[in-house]
Amino acid sequence: MKTLSLNASQKTKQTPAGEIPVDWALPSLGQLVSMRSGGTPARSNEEFWSGEKPWFSGKDLKSFRLTDSIEHISEIAVKSGTRLAPINSLLILVRGMTLLKEVPIGLLTRQASFNQDIKAMIPNKKLVDPTYLGYCILAYNRRLQNMVTIAGHGTGRLQLEALTEFPIPLPPLPEQKKIAAILSTWDRAIEAQQALIAAKTERKRGLMQQLLTGIKRLPGFKGKWPKQKFGDFLTESRLLGSDGSTAQKITIKLYGKGVFPKNEVRIGSKNTKYYSRREGQFIYSKLDFLNGAFAILPQHLDGYESTLDLPAFDVNENADPRWLLAYVRRPYFYTKQVGAAAGGRKARRVNPNEFLALSLKTPPIEEQTAIADLLDAASKEITLLTEQLETLREQKRGLMQNLLTGKVRVKP
Repeated sequence: MKTLSLNASQKTKQTPAGEIPVDWALPSLGQLVSMRSGGTPARSNEEFWSGEKPWFSGKDLKSFRLTDSIEHISEIAVKSGTRLAPINSLLILVRGMTLLKEVPIGLLTRQASFNQDIKAMIPNKKLVDPTYLGYCILAYNRRLQNMVTIAGHGTGRLQLEALTEFPIPLPPLPEQKKIAAILSTWDRAIEAQQALIAAKTERKRGLMQQLLTGIKRLPGFKGKWPKQKFGDFLTESRLLGSDGSTAQKITIKLYGKGVFPKNEVRIGSKNTKYYSRREGQFIYSKLDFLNGAFAILPQHLDGYESTLDLPAFDVNENADPRWLLAYVRRPYFYTKQVGAAAGGRKARRVNPNEFLALSLKTPPIEEQTAIADLLDAASKEITLLTEQLETLREQKRGLMQNLLTGKVRVKP
């Protein structure tokens, strides 16, 4: 990424939107765009919903550049009166529960239709660069969100009058284009990093399924894997701890996301027994077994406690804990164990006896360790890429703060 040539802004003026450079204007959003309302073609007419024309709703406004939607309509629907927004229009959600958290906005990269919960803002390109305007609204999103009112049933609503009167700090058009180009460069880098992380994550997922089931073998390992039970290398631990009023408690997140200290406002019951858990133990949640609530207790949680709803197990020398955790964290494994669960549909629990009786094909400990090492390396690579992604996002946030307020100027 190229180094930017930036200059600190000198002369400024105070405005309702804050301090901006003296040569910047402060028009309202309504002076820069024309508004267009959307609608929903009749659901009863199947011909309206059999085409390829994007039809956007609030659930599609997940990214800044809008390339496609979940649902599509036909040319027949368009000819029947469904309104379209041209390329480089900005779609903004004006009604929906999401508005209570943020105001979603996106830039259309193609002509599209949209529903009645969205307004299309069509920029006057003689006055404002569409991409700059989109970034500007993103930067001031918190101010917009503060203007949201509550409609019936707790639904958020952004009134058209408030939206059109919203002030937009506006540099000269060439500077707008330069700012948009700079921020777009960071967006492209972020998108590329996200794509790389997604590819690496998918590759790791494929490796896990192949290596943990023996479909793919690492070099140097041969022979059939014997069929064993989890009870052959796990023993439940019931080292009595304290009670509910004093225990340092833990909780296990779903889908293999780990074990964490439990923050409780209320003191627990003295009549509830807690059991001490040790570093390296395998632990799971009876209630959320079928949702992948598994973990290996890390060193910093050694001595924390749980009830028997979170049973813990010592792992013997015949199993590598990392391999074991990788094996059970696969959705392919835990979603298939409904037969081991007891209780109603909403409260199915997998007790230790049922879990320990489950069978699996087990590689020798040396192969387990080799598999775990390879998967650990893949995880570390993904973690590093994710940290780099957050750095890019932080850099972009800093650039937006400086460039879109005029604190730092760019030369077109």
